[in-house]
Amino acid sequence: MAAELLDKTWMWHPTFSEERTDSAGLLVHFRRSLTIENDPPKSLHLSVTADTRYKFFVNKHLLSFGPVKGDQNLWFYDTVDIGPYLKCGENHIRVVVLRFFYATTYAPSFPRLPSGGLRIESKDQNVLLGKQLESSTLWETAVDPSTVFRVDEPEDDFLHIYERVSRTECHVLKWVPARLLEYQSSTGIAPPWHLSPRIIPTMRLKRTEFCNIHNISSKISKEKWAAKLVNSSHSPKSMTGLCLPARTSHKIQLEVEHHMTCFIRFRFRRPQTSGSTMMITYAECYEEEPTRAPYLRNKKYRCDDTKNLYGPKDIYEFEGMTTSETLGYYEDEDIDEMFVPFHFRTFRFLQLEIDVGSSDLILQDLTIDMANYPLDIHADLQLSFEDDTSSQLWNTSIRTLHNCMHDCYEDCPFYEQLQYAMDTRSSALFTYYVSGDDRLARQAIIQIHNSFQARLSLTASRSPSHTSQIIPHFSLFWICMLCDHMWFFGDKVFVSQFLSVVDAVLHYFQSRVDFELGLVVSDFQPGIWNFVDWTEQWRPYGIPPTVEKSGISTYTNNLYAYTLMNACQLLDSLGRSSQAEDYKLRATNIVNAIRRHCFDGRFFTDSLSSIADTSLDYSQHNQVWSVLSGAATVIQAHEILLKSLDSSENNCFVKTSLSMSFYTLRALTKAGGTIYDQLFHKFWEPWRSQLMLGLTTWEEDNVSQRSDCHAWGSAPIYEYMAEVAGIRPAKPGWASLEFSPRFNLYREFEATIPMKLVGGEITGYSHVSWIHMSNGSVEINLRVEIMAKKVIPVYVKLASQPLRSMKSTDDFCFVVKTPKSIECKIW
Repeated sequence: MAAELLDKTWMWHPTFSEERTDSAGLLVHFRRSLTIENDPPKSLHLSVTADTRYKFFVNKHLLSFGPVKGDQNLWFYDTVDIGPYLKCGENHIRVVVLRFFYATTYAPSFPRLPSGGLRIESKDQNVLLGKQLESSTLWETAVDPSTVFRVDEPEDDFLHIYERVSRTECHVLKWVPARLLEYQSSTGIAPPWHLSPRIIPTMRLKRTEFCNIHNISSKISKEKWAAKLVNSSHSPKSMTGLCLPARTSHKIQLEVEHHMTCFIRFRFRRPQTSGSTMMITYAECYEEEPTRAPYLRNKKYRCDDTKNLYGPKDIYEFEGMTTSETLGYYEDEDIDEMFVPFHFRTFRFLQLEIDVGSSDLILQDLTIDMANYPLDIHADLQLSFEDDTSSQLWNTSIRTLHNCMHDCYEDCPFYEQLQYAMDTRSSALFTYYVSGDDRLARQAIIQIHNSFQARLSLTASRSPSHTSQIIPHFSLFWICMLCDHMWFFGDKVFVSQFLSVVDAVLHYFQSRVDFELGLVVSDFQPGIWNFVDWTEQWRPYGIPPTVEKSGISTYTNNLYAYTLMNACQLLDSLGRSSQAEDYKLRATNIVNAIRRHCFDGRFFTDSLSSIADTSLDYSQHNQVWSVLSGAATVIQAHEILLKSLDSSENNCFVKTSLSMSFYTLRALTKAGGTIYDQLFHKFWEPWRSQLMLGLTTWEEDNVSQRSDCHAWGSAPIYEYMAEVAGIRPAKPGWASLEFSPRFNLYREFEATIPMKLVGGEITGYSHVSWIHMSNGSVEINLRVEIMAKKVIPVYVKLASQPLRSMKSTDDFCFVVKTPKSIECKIW
């Protein structure tokens, strides 16, 4: 019999318990001291990971925080170079781990496995110093009972990151040797964490400042508060501490320039006595009292400081002067008392309420560091000088997208921080067009793939997550996301590994096709949510009422057919034409069945047209998706889109939310003709209304108004690059490109569109510009810049002209003289 091998690379607190019911988790501290007698190595690499989250310090320098969210299928570790931070003499290595309890539904945004753990391993196997820092019983560890991760916060159903900190004498840390965890690592059995190096770059931190102060209730003047906390070009922040006298109360509201995600640190001179308290409220805007927190809000002008700030809260009770040992994470812990929330916070406004105890409090500083995925913007857009609103659409869209990118794509950073397949599909496309970067998208594709459940033949709607959720439609959006990646990056090896799950998901829908109707029948078994969209008429679960009655969803069938056709294109690119033909036949059959059973002669109904109530069962969704699936003919497409999207008449169509805006625009594109140009500027009225309401990022939807930041509203990014500039890959991986600009939409236009990012470098750019001349002609310029100096075909389609095939090495200048005459110059 084979000898049993044990993995002992993980360590943990020997008596850690997850039985507390007042907290979602606990902090566990680890420490190790090391004396270096000679010059320290210039480089020393350690791999670090933990379940659930960690922060890693060397000599009071924060070197790493993580890991990237993972799950039982893929658990990430970070490689940290501690060499530059070591010194001759005594060195102090500290790690704090946030462990969310496993056997709870709290913190679904943070997956974890049944056991907590910290793993440190030397990556430089020949360096003795590194081996000394690996997981072992020489590390000391202590559970911190003073920090509670609040489960009583009405504004937080998903994160449970908000803290109540109360440090008293009874909470003196008890340090004990760490215990090594032993897991069999042989005969097909391995530790529960399937380890992988991180596949995305580390988050980027950028120091920022508060820009304004509101609604002060304090004995300290507004000028003194502002001098301490607000940085302006006229008056830099004061470096002198701000004294808050004993037995006084203070309430102030602070504003940052725009909605952001930040690590935050409060630093006070350590007071003589305990008893002071501080409560911090994080808010996206000023608003009326919510109808139902956190889901139904009453928001109007977001900066109306006559209203109130509502949001989750941190509560901190000051420890005061103490004889207990400091943790050693930050400088001057013996004389300064600091509150540093473990996880980043999301806000635009912050309310600070301080009740000072029996001794003065001196505020030293309040620092905020924006934290985001390091998105490098390689795209550029310059519009007509007089068109300021369109520039705001572009900039606000990028800001919104960036705020929803951390260690995964997020549906909303304020409430959930979960990676949903539908949301991520559009966010990834927006990312491709502004940066050419696919690293976060690749990770998302892998993580959602890994959530596949064979018993259902579906992926989870969101991944990674501690709580699985199934929305069948979202499995189809994941397939579309995979198809998009192939089209933009052409990575056949990467994409091919997911094809078995693609086929399984499509089989799920095909297996539910009714023999007589030829349509997919919706699955209403427990644990399945057939969500479509957030609309007022489809409350509370976002499903058309007629679908729940009949079991037939026109939307489901349209989305299935649309996905089949995308999968056809994917398989053709991979040389799998036989399977592609099978998918095409399935799509044709579904489309024909939609035409027979879900079209009433005027419009597509939400379910079977034979049972439709035309006052209730028409939606913009099914006109849009019937165009996208091909169920609507060209003539029908124009008519149903114009009538359903016409807001001037009192029509009976259920309106799409912002989540569907990207797909509505794709339907306008597919319809052809002039309908896209005709509706383009009017389409953005809801976005312009948001700007007028003072938003700096796009709201989640205008029905519940839950969150003020959701990346599915960043559709302007795609439209300006792919449609207005007209630059799209014509073959996978930008092996050729298509140029079809909509030059009638702007008098002057200039844009730079990146191609794919490979090895951290952009492989090429397209530079597009045009100007309408005084003689009525339009001069259009295109310059394609390929970094590898290779030549690719460029297919040019202009204003009802035949397709032209050219080469990327040429600079093109097209002069449109009349609608039917185009002059082309090539240099």
